[in-house]
Amino acid sequence: MRVFRQIVFSLTTVVRAVALLTMVAMMFFIFYAVLSRQFYRPVIGDIELVQLGMVVLIMCGLAYTEQIKGHISIGVFVDRFPQKIQHLLDCLGYALTIGVTGLIAYTYVGVAHEHEHFMRLSTDLLSIPFYPFDWIIVIGFFSWGLEALLGLIDSVTSLFE
Repeated sequence: MRVFRQIVFSLTTVVRAVALLTMVAMMFFIFYAVLSRQFYRPVIGDIELVQLGMVVLIMCGLAYTEQIKGHISIGVFVDRFPQKIQHLLDCLGYALTIGVTGLIAYTYVGVAHEHEHFMRLSTDLLSIPFYPFDWIIVIGFFSWGLEALLGLIDSVTSLFE
């Protein structure tokens, strides 16, 4: 169990680092793009690049947000229940999260394969293909599901204490 937890932690650390690097790169790029407009030399495709950067930023931030318990919860309602019911509702929430993230990741594996081999979709202006970003979506939801699995294991453990 400790090895699995360390693997998930390492994966989350890597995708978090990718998200942070993407955010820093976007910050400098947006600064440059705005500044270049002032000198009548606009960057071609800046909006497309920022949109693709947002995909990377959000998808790579999901697992870390789950790790720090940063997702929106309904604590005002759930905190009124007894401790056992709270743990049971946590288990249900984690199980649903695992199911939904697993379904989305599985679906996007097919989407990425389709975009890579059969239906070559790309951005309009710069013609950047979508399939690498589809794989980033798969990694983001898969790592979020793994973090939710750790949360489920912790909730089930606390349920029987």
